[in-house]
Amino acid sequence: MKIRRIILNDFRAFPGSVDYEFKLDGQNLLLFGENGSGKSSLFLGLREFFRPGIQGRPFKDFRHAFTQDANGNDLTTGKVAIEFDDGAGVHSWDIVTDTRPRLVAQVAEAALRFGAVDYRETLRTNVFHEQGYPNLYKPLVEGVLSRLPVISEGKQTTLGALVERMTNSHPGRWGYHTATVRKRIELALLNFNDAIANHLPAVVAEANRCLVGFGDLGMSFQLIAKKVTYNRPQRRFVDQQIDLVCHLYGHDPKEPQSFLNEARLSALALALYFGSIRASIPPEVPGAQAARILVLDDVLMGMDLPNRLPVLRLLEQEFSDWQIILMTHDRAWFDLAREFTEHSKRWLYLRLLEMPTVTGQPSRPQIEAHQNLLDVAEKHLAVGDLMAAAVYVRASFETRVRNVCEKEGVEIPFKPNPKEVKVDKLWEGIVKRQQWRQDNGKPNFIEPQLMRDIETVRSTILNQLSHSGSPSLGTKDVRFALDTMKTLEHHKFTKIT
Repeated sequence: MKIRRIILNDFRAFPGSVDYEFKLDGQNLLLFGENGSGKSSLFLGLREFFRPGIQGRPFKDFRHAFTQDANGNDLTTGKVAIEFDDGAGVHSWDIVTDTRPRLVAQVAEAALRFGAVDYRETLRTNVFHEQGYPNLYKPLVEGVLSRLPVISEGKQTTLGALVERMTNSHPGRWGYHTATVRKRIELALLNFNDAIANHLPAVVAEANRCLVGFGDLGMSFQLIAKKVTYNRPQRRFVDQQIDLVCHLYGHDPKEPQSFLNEARLSALALALYFGSIRASIPPEVPGAQAARILVLDDVLMGMDLPNRLPVLRLLEQEFSDWQIILMTHDRAWFDLAREFTEHSKRWLYLRLLEMPTVTGQPSRPQIEAHQNLLDVAEKHLAVGDLMAAAVYVRASFETRVRNVCEKEGVEIPFKPNPKEVKVDKLWEGIVKRQQWRQDNGKPNFIEPQLMRDIETVRSTILNQLSHSGSPSLGTKDVRFALDTMKTLEHHKFTKIT
């Protein structure tokens, strides 16, 4: 079972009075949106909708800050709604009833098989820890592992339920520590600590297996948990600690958050969350097909583009039967991920835009289907708009060349921000690699005829567009440039064997 539609109304960046629909039709979603366009609001809406067990914050806390009717009153249209492809209709969490549809079997089962990770979650594994081993008790126990199925006192439950039972066992600030209360605390601690001891090794094993998917990083890790105890004078639980201990080529850094580079820290964080999510999947309900949903929001910001490709391979391998929603504000990464996933025919590509409104009013999101730049150029050429067609041809060339350099490891001039490297310098890197191949008797990196065609296009249309003034464009020239870029778009670059 997969999600067919996601509907947001009067929720965070999505104003009220109209429904904003993401029509997935059971596909995975790759979503590009610049900062402020509403990606994080979509992420939060899904996470809150599928929040298991605990009540969570009321809908009114997530309302769009500037949505009112003509009289200045709050609207009653607010909702986050999900429609699965099982024909059972729309399941809604709305502002009027303010009740998440946990009693609906499809939603309840999907909530137990739902994973959501954003860049803030990955930072919690390293950046926020200054000294010693990172303590991951809160992000794990109170976060990603809250859905972990465990057996306690002979009954099936979740780690989150045991945490809630432990939290509610002590008498509070003014209560008495009677014999009954002390026994309740001891039992709650015993059940929780046993669950951690019994299930954490499986989480570590699954996460280390995912870590291997990031390539040869020379790294593994352990999670070392202390037994939680209760401090009676302070009336609180203590020793809530799960240390992250890393191993890098036989070395155990005492502060991995300071020792490891950004790529390794990002891979470690993602492997930890991926492994935790996979380990938290409960047994399937006989005769049912529960939805499995994984939502990722800008989780790869600490990695350069070549190191991001293993994440896509890992998702294909480890989450092939999940519905994945992958969001990013990085256009180069969006284009690379789109190119990587197009072969599977399982992905939908959308853009989320921040559209201005009247002066003095907040912007509104706009959901658009992603359009290939060359397809747009083709449409402009068909109606005789040569200038617009040429602009899109140039944009396609810049995007493709940048992706090739990143994906194939072409040497380019260093810039702190790779986006500042001009396209001419990127192309020079490809030309140098071609020349090196030819000088050393290696197969051509790019077909020589295609390279000559690109040089022709660069010296005519693309060069004209880079200078001021109105370029003189001919239909045949634009057609040749467009066809050349289509060939470049589908060209397979030769690797050294």
